[in-house]
Amino acid sequence: MPAPLVSIVLPLYNGRLFVEETLRSVAEQSFKEAELIVVDDGSSDDGPAFVEEFCHSSADPVLNSLKLIREENAGVAAARNRGISESSGKYVALLDQDDIWEKERLSAMVEKLTAEGARWGYSAFYRFYADGRKVLKADGSGDRGETLKRIVEGRLFIPPSAALIEKSLLEEIKGFVPEFAPSDDWDLFLKLAEKEMGAYAADPLVRFRSHKTSTGKRQRDRIFLAQREVFKLHEETLKGLVPNSALRRRLGSIHLHLAQVACEKGMKEEAGEHFRSALKARPFRVKAWWKFLRFHLGMKI
Repeated sequence: MPAPLVSIVLPLYNGRLFVEETLRSVAEQSFKEAELIVVDDGSSDDGPAFVEEFCHSSADPVLNSLKLIREENAGVAAARNRGISESSGKYVALLDQDDIWEKERLSAMVEKLTAEGARWGYSAFYRFYADGRKVLKADGSGDRGETLKRIVEGRLFIPPSAALIEKSLLEEIKGFVPEFAPSDDWDLFLKLAEKEMGAYAADPLVRFRSHKTSTGKRQRDRIFLAQREVFKLHEETLKGLVPNSALRRRLGSIHLHLAQVACEKGMKEEAGEHFRSALKARPFRVKAWWKFLRFHLGMKI
């Protein structure tokens, strides 16, 4: 049996609430040259059993190809890496357990990468909320330098569910770094954009779910601590690829957020250090000065 062109890698951790809708979006794909790899990251709910039953009872060939891998809990980065290592397709399509793909997501991205001779790419997406709100996020660019600049500055967020990447390229950049969680995806897309140009599809092909239990809501302080480490790792490489103003902008933002977190925890000395680092990076940022002044006066920021 020939290898599929695309391997869908879906990490699963206590994801029963939303995963059915996610799987249905896989079944509705017009593109069928794909396999589905689900890596259970030590779930304590019935999500893995549901996924197995749902996929194996489906008439859809992609769902029916399910390979379910069970592991001890090690985090989403490790789960993605395991799924990538088990994949057999030329391309890897990452899919988070609570996101939804539009019907042409796979076919459009395969066509885009093929047409441009690119080894990776990403699309615009919708961020959607439980109250029905839907916000278009089309911040990408067809220019490599501009793409990298926007990733660095924080003006471009690429959900893993919006990306299609050659497996060989993921192996070259050594995939996700679990130690950088929950900012390991930022590190991954920096590595990709530093290495070569990615294709950008302006059509929103993904619906990215925002909810109270998402990683960003639960791990705000860890996100920015991890971003500081990612920034340190990439800083020298980025100096030759993006303007220094972009580096200062992101560094200032990281330290300002860490100052805010330190203030909320009553860690005054640490907050002061982060405020000074933020102002050193961006000495003319009014917002940083305003927050620093309130902090200095003992006021809530």
